[in-house]
Amino acid sequence: MNKYIAKYLIYLPIQYIRGQKVKEYLPMVKKVQFKPVGEIRKSRDKKLRKIVNYSYRYIPYYRKHFDELGVRPENIKRVEDLPLLPVLSKRDVLNNEQAMINPSLGKKLYTRKTGGSTGMTLHFKKEAKALALNDAIMYRCYAWYGIDIGDRQARFWGVPVTWKLRWKEQLKDFILNRIRISAFDISRSSCVEQYKRIKKFRPAYFYGYTTAIYGFCLFMKESGIDLNGLKLKAVICTAEKMYPHHRELFNEMFECPVVDEYGSAEHGIMAFQCKEGNMHMMADHLCIEFLDENDKPVKPGEKGRIVITDLDSYAMPLIRYDIGDIGKPTDKRCACGINLPLMEVVEGRKEDFIRRADGKLVHAAYLCYTLKDDTVHEFKMYQKAIDILHVLIVKSPLFTSESERILEKKLRTALGEDIKITFEYLERIPREKSGKLRYFVSELTK
Repeated sequence: MNKYIAKYLIYLPIQYIRGQKVKEYLPMVKKVQFKPVGEIRKSRDKKLRKIVNYSYRYIPYYRKHFDELGVRPENIKRVEDLPLLPVLSKRDVLNNEQAMINPSLGKKLYTRKTGGSTGMTLHFKKEAKALALNDAIMYRCYAWYGIDIGDRQARFWGVPVTWKLRWKEQLKDFILNRIRISAFDISRSSCVEQYKRIKKFRPAYFYGYTTAIYGFCLFMKESGIDLNGLKLKAVICTAEKMYPHHRELFNEMFECPVVDEYGSAEHGIMAFQCKEGNMHMMADHLCIEFLDENDKPVKPGEKGRIVITDLDSYAMPLIRYDIGDIGKPTDKRCACGINLPLMEVVEGRKEDFIRRADGKLVHAAYLCYTLKDDTVHEFKMYQKAIDILHVLIVKSPLFTSESERILEKKLRTALGEDIKITFEYLERIPREKSGKLRYFVSELTK
C-alpha cells in the first residue's frame, strides 16, 4: 500500500475515530526531546505530582496503601521522593487488578496484556489518550531513522493460533501497512519463501524479535541471498536481548542501522537506541528507577532492577512497577542532540542467572557468548537442578562429532566441573506462546 494512503486515509482517521489523536501528540513529543535537561526534569516531576494525586483520589488500591503508610500525595513532589512508596510487583497487580482501575471510566478503556514469559499473564487497562501517546513516542523514535507513519514494515512476530485472533491481527497489519513473518516458522525453506514475499512488498524497515530476525539472516546467508537489495531504512530489534553474536551477523547482512528497542506491553517504548549507539530513556513519559536488592537507588554505572512509573496512563496507574529487568543508569550526555537521559544495556530478566553449586551466580548472557559458535544455529538452556544443565541445540552444517565435547568444555569453564550437562538435538527449538525464543529457563525458581 502507498505510504500516504496508509497514513492519511487509513491509520490517522481510524485512530482519530478511536479517540487516539496521534497526529496531535506527535509534534509535541518530538519537540520535548530537544528541550534542556532541566526543563525535561521539571516537566517530568510536574507529571509525577499529577499522577500521584490522581491515583490517591480515584484509585482504591493506592488510596488504601497511601493511608496505611501514612503518606500523603503532597509528600511526592519529585522523582527522588518515590522511595516513600513501596515497589509494585507483578504479583501485586495480579492480586489487585480491579482495585487498580478507575471505576468511573467504565467501558471507555482498552485492554493490553503481557506475554507471560515470567509465568504470569497480566491484563492492563489503558485509555485512548495513553495509547495515542505511546504511539506518538514510538513514531518519535522511528523518526530518528527517517521512518514515518505509513512506511511499510516487515514484522517478525508471533502469529495467533485461533482464526478469530488471526483475523484481528491481519486487519491490524493491513491498517498499519505491514506484513507478518511468523516467528514460529523460521526454517531454511520458509525463509526463502518469505524473502520472496518481502522483496515483493518492499518494506521500509524490519521490526521484530531479535532471534526471529537473526534466524532469518542465518538462512539468508546460507542461501547466498543479499538483503542489502531491500534498501531498508533500519532494522529494529525488540522484545529480546540483542547479544554481540546477533549484532555481528546483522552488521554483516545489513548496511542500514540495526537498532535496539527496549519496550513492554505495559508501557510501550521505554528506551530507544539513537544513531550514536546510546539508549535514550523516554523520561518525558516515564519515571525510570534503578534499584538494588534493598529498593535503594543505585549509582550511575551500577546494575539495578528497573522500576517504572507511567506518567501518562490514568486508567490503571502503575507507580513504581517492577518490570522484571536489570539495567544501568548513566549520567553521560549524548552527542546526538537528543536530551533524553541515557541508560546502558539492559541485561534481561533478573531470573536469568544460573546458580552454581558453590553459590555463585553466572548470568545466562555469559553462556550465550560461550555457545556463540559457527556449529550451532540455535540453543536453549534449562537449569533442572543446582547441578544439572540441559541444553537444546539446533546444529549448523558445520557441527561435527567433536563439537559437543568443545561446547561442554566451554560450559564447564563457566559453571564448574561438578555440574552435569546433557545435550538434546532438535530440528527446531519450540518458541514461547508469543513467538520469542527464550535462551535460558531456570526451574529452580518454580
